[in-house]
This record gives sequence, structure tokens and C-alpha cells, in this order.
Amino acid sequence: MNSSTNPAARPQRSVLLLGASDRILGECVAALHDLGYAAQGTSDFFGDFTARFDVTKIDLVSLGGLVPPERKAELKEQIGAINPRVIFIDALAGIPGLIASQVRQAFTTDHQDPARAPSYMPADRSIRLTLADPAAVRVTLFWRTALIPPDPESDSLVLLDDRLASGDHAIPVPGHIPPLTATPSGPRPAPWFATVQAGPAIYNLSIPAGQ
Repeated sequence: MNSSTNPAARPQRSVLLLGASDRILGECVAALHDLGYAAQGTSDFFGDFTARFDVTKIDLVSLGGLVPPERKAELKEQIGAINPRVIFIDALAGIPGLIASQVRQAFTTDHQDPARAPSYMPADRSIRLTLADPAAVRVTLFWRTALIPPDPESDSLVLLDDRLASGDHAIPVPGHIPPLTATPSGPRPAPWFATVQAGPAIYNLSIPAGQ
């Protein structure tokens, strides 16, 4: 197995997660531990942050959507001044599996091919993927079932987990995905997400509401 997709085969990467939901943070930390990362999370993203965490040993910081933009900018400046090599990512949504996939993507950028990056085609509701060589491909959909801060609920579906030949592929998305998301003002469409792992490359797609 390629060491870039197996964190346990190399020096352990350290991840710090910042978000508003302790439940989501706990589930995400557990998922990252299962993948071989050293991970910790906190919903207290104010105060003297660098005094509470040894940022010199952190490889990646994930910033949740409920962290205010001005606070994100401050944290990036403070942490970056101490540890210039740290990677920052903005979590696409409060979905543990999706955040874990974003972390994996950030550590495997050298395997990504922008010219062959997967995309979602709303006309026929399919995820398009072009492979230069045969590869093991896993496609997972994520969506929020209830958007009630700070503890959103979510669900997921594995669309494909197989080895595909080189060339172009269209992976259909079932018409009932995603269902409407519950909100305090009633059900409504919400953005949904797809993660695509093609060999060692990992991509995460954000798909606008209504598509």
C-alpha cells in the first residue's frame, strides 16, 4: 500500500479541528484516529489559543463553518507565524466523514490531477470521472438531514466501491438523493457533497442546493 494513503505507514500526522459542535468534533476525531492520524478538537476557539495547544507540532488545522471569518483570519495569522508549514482547510460542512476526507485530501495533493478532477453534471445527475490508468474508485455522497446549529445531523451513501478501467466514467446519482433538509423554518434544499477516491487521489465536491 502506498504510504501516502496509509498514515500509519509514515510519521503520524497531527490534526486540530475547530468547530461549534462537540458531538461532531468527537465523531470526527474518532474517524481520524481510525485512519491513523493524531487528532484533537475544540469548540473553544477564542482566547489565548496558542497557549492551550502546541501549534509547532500540528500539521493541519480544520476550521468549521461557525468559526467567525475574522477569527479564522486571526488564527491563521497567529498559528502561521509560529508554524509556517501548517495546512489550513475550511470544513465544507459539519459532517465527520466529509471532514475526514478533506483532511486526507489535504495530505495527498501530490496525487491529484486537476485536468482529471471529477465533477458533478446536473443535467443527467452523474459524477463524471476520467482515469488515466485503471484504479480502485470509491464514491461517497454526504448530505445534511437536519440543519439546526450547532449539531447538524447527516447521512451518507456509498455510490461505488470498485476497480474501474482507464477512460471516462459517469456514476449516476439516485433521484432521491439528497432529501430535503430539516431546518427551524421547515424542510428546504441544502448543499450536498461527494467524495471521490481514485487510487491515491482524493477529491471532495460541494454541490449547490437544488442540483
